[in-house]
Amino acid sequence: GYLNYRCTIECFAKITIGDDTIVAPDVIIRDSDNHSLEGKTGSTAEAVTIGKRCWIASRSVILKGVSLGDGCVVAAGSIVTRSFPPRTLIGGVPARVIRENVEWS
Repeated sequence: GYLNYRCTIECFAKITIGDDTIVAPDVIIRDSDNHSLEGKTGSTAEAVTIGKRCWIASRSVILKGVSLGDGCVVAAGSIVTRSFPPRTLIGGVPARVIRENVEWS
């Protein structure tokens, strides 16, 4: 796989990206908020896991605690705030399921 230009990966705990995954230009992947809200305790970082053979389209944002199953496709401009199962096309703000059982080439 590969990371395209102007991608930002901010890792404070753990970010895993599977084999053959493609990350398009201007994607942001973060595993932390870098701060907490007043009155909230606990870690501001949660691991991010991106499966094998995923495709993250341009200007998408993957936030802390997200796990994407193998073969997921993230539509351009999406903000991913929760986890999704394998082979799911997701998109929107916040991201939601658009189609299941997808395969890209």
